[in-house]
Amino acid sequence: MSIAPSATTHYEQIVFEHAELARQAFCETPPDGGSAVTPVSQIPIREGSRDGQGGCLVCGKDTPSTRAKYCGRAHQQRSYRLRHQTPIADLAPVRKALQRRKALVAHTIYECGGCGERFVGVRRCESCNLFCGAVGLGGSCPECDTPVLVDDLLGEGVFASA
Repeated sequence: MSIAPSATTHYEQIVFEHAELARQAFCETPPDGGSAVTPVSQIPIREGSRDGQGGCLVCGKDTPSTRAKYCGRAHQQRSYRLRHQTPIADLAPVRKALQRRKALVAHTIYECGGCGERFVGVRRCESCNLFCGAVGLGGSCPECDTPVLVDDLLGEGVFASA
């Protein structure tokens, strides 16, 4: 079985066309004037380390190297501690703002020492006629109208103890 001369020229023509397309894609400059191939850089690239991030993540000072995130060990430890501590909210600014508006009593939950009943904004138990102790900031539940503490809504340990 022999291959006809016309068939070999057809295959040679396809190979040459593909070679020409490859040469155009990789060797010639594109219409915008830049290179078709990404230029080789003299500075090695390693996961964004070429430019660095611009300084210490804690204070912003220059870092010892472009790959360093912190200027020293102390700031590295501080950053770790800040990332791993449990967030604690402080109700002192809220309490002061309510005092300035003279609305602190209306937003405080009081609990009777005799019967254990809780009231919103009422300092004296209606059934025992005893003064109640302040439990914390809160309000009435919109559905069932029972007193609800802010600490109960968010869970224990969220607020700093006063």
